[in-house]
Amino acid sequence: MARALTVSRGIRRNGELGLFLSRNIVPLSKPNDDDVVVGWGQKANTIKAERFAKKHSLPYWRIEDGFLAYLSHPARGAQRLSLIIDKTGIYYDAHRPSDLENMLNDGLWMTPELKERAVSLRERIVAAGLSKYNHAPNKLSDNRLAEIGTGPFVLVVDQTAGDVSIEAGHANSDSFQEMLSAALDENPDATILVKVHPDVLIGKKAGHFSDLDHPRCKLVADPCSPYALFDMASKVYVVTSQMGFEALLAGKDVTCFGMPFYAGWGLSDDRLVLDRRVAKPCLDTLVAAALIRYPKYRDPFLGEDSDVEHVIALLENEKALARPVGKTAWFVGFSLWKRSFIAPFIEGGVDQIRYIGPRRAVTLKPAKDDCVVLWGRRFPEVAARLKGHCSVWHMEDGFIRSVGLGSDLQRPSSLVLDSRGIYYDASDESDLEHFLANHEFSDHDREQGAKLLTSIRESKVSKYNVGSGADIDFKEAAGRRIILVTGQVEGDASLRYGAGGIDNNNSLLQAVRKANPDAFIVYKPHPDVISGNRLGVVSEEVMATAVDYLLEGTSITDCFKTIDALHVMTSQAGFEALQYGVKVTTWGCPFYAGWGLTTDMQSAPRRGRALTLEEMVYSALIIYPRYAAWPAERPATAASIVAALAHYNKAAKPGRRNVRGGLYSVGRKARNLLEAFIR
Repeated sequence: MARALTVSRGIRRNGELGLFLSRNIVPLSKPNDDDVVVGWGQKANTIKAERFAKKHSLPYWRIEDGFLAYLSHPARGAQRLSLIIDKTGIYYDAHRPSDLENMLNDGLWMTPELKERAVSLRERIVAAGLSKYNHAPNKLSDNRLAEIGTGPFVLVVDQTAGDVSIEAGHANSDSFQEMLSAALDENPDATILVKVHPDVLIGKKAGHFSDLDHPRCKLVADPCSPYALFDMASKVYVVTSQMGFEALLAGKDVTCFGMPFYAGWGLSDDRLVLDRRVAKPCLDTLVAAALIRYPKYRDPFLGEDSDVEHVIALLENEKALARPVGKTAWFVGFSLWKRSFIAPFIEGGVDQIRYIGPRRAVTLKPAKDDCVVLWGRRFPEVAARLKGHCSVWHMEDGFIRSVGLGSDLQRPSSLVLDSRGIYYDASDESDLEHFLANHEFSDHDREQGAKLLTSIRESKVSKYNVGSGADIDFKEAAGRRIILVTGQVEGDASLRYGAGGIDNNNSLLQAVRKANPDAFIVYKPHPDVISGNRLGVVSEEVMATAVDYLLEGTSITDCFKTIDALHVMTSQAGFEALQYGVKVTTWGCPFYAGWGLTTDMQSAPRRGRALTLEEMVYSALIIYPRYAAWPAERPATAASIVAALAHYNKAAKPGRRNVRGGLYSVGRKARNLLEAFIR
């Protein structure tokens, strides 16, 4: 494999950079003919690397984060989505040309297809509030908006002191005072909102306006997407910040007091002039150059080269629902076992995680910018006391969970975090239900749902991925209509909050038999009941009168192709059956009922909107949960988890998929010890 030589230890230690470069990264050494030398932007240590490249007549590449760079913030361990590889200069250094500047001066590469893509990208970026870092919410809190008051507003953008793009953009620290003075003079009736850089917010760097004291100026130190402020401002003032580019995307008038990459082309009000920039590209050409042609993109979860549309989809999915944010996330009553897998699911939004027991939670007084996380519907008194003071979240297993059972201490690959309720509680609206009822689904949303649906069908991935994987043929049915009934753990929270009149396996089987007296009824107990970990065994009388066939130790996905219908109370098996085209009847009110996809024996008054299966899959599997890859302990996506489980299912031998302990388990012997330590 070709090599990239560098003096930077940080570049050498970052394995994903080698993937972007398609080269092995090594220290400066005796070069080969096909080697290149790389350095990070305009850092001081690049001087030696650049001299080495010149001495040995090697290409020198400057690398830098792209303009849509991270799902979260790099200081919080976020995955890199894009990288710029510039073989001429670097985009923020106006002292010399760059690949991007040369591209914009040329412009002959622009095509109608690229223009169409650029228009679509601009619309999607603005609608989703996407930026370089994407950990912040898309709006300020209601309390903060009330404190700021009413407009008109003008936005002034601060940057970190010493940011290399300032000097490289023909500016200095005085430029920020000139900018602020101009904003005040040119907008005498406006309140000036001064936005602090995200790196200042998390304490990594200093800014230029931290001690600002002016009656018409208000410092905005809140974490929020730039677009939350663009919606409020009539004009945007910058020195060299990328927020100026994003403000152009949002259709704002932008005034530049430095020479960033987007200035000098006639798209902004520029207080400096750069004679090299002679072209007059339209905004769509700038977007096509800066976002389509200039950076290189990768899906960090699937480990594949990608394009900007795919990366935007990842970011849209991440930001479609609110996520926990705050200085501290307080997890109440979580056992040591649960604490072992929480971090990857909360990464990016909070600075620290604290665990406390239920006794201490009674007197817990979190700060307003903290958040509290509860498991499912546990500790309702804590939720009732704290809602309105800080954000309260409910956590639960997701719908593509693991290889093996949660009761066997298998770490989950997915969890859901819900700010309204929780998906299985039909008595109250959840974030999932709200999304299903109100989201305007695009063709792209449905395409993502369809693609994931195809992957699930091909790989036979399910929630627990247990069972033998054997083919099933109910010859005993002898032509009768085959109905599969799936049992549940009795006392399960989804039954308490969504079952209605039928809340146990005995009653379910009796009701199904009464409604279908001539059917061949197959009963599949819940894996946790079979394992002996939970309650829910059906009586001998009901087994004799309501069940024709008892099915154990078989993957539920292998049942779907041989049955005519599935009946459930609130089991997720109904959702999985829908994914395989099986007709489903619900006797309770699970999250997927009431949307026109199932026959429902219980009404759901808040629901009623007709959805497609692709829309349901997109919402419930791509948007609602958060995913983590084990043993890497890093965030993941639905597609990457399905791909990993598909690989496992394909490699597993028949009859071995339900081995207790399985992948990533701590072992059954440790269970009692771990669960005993709840503080």
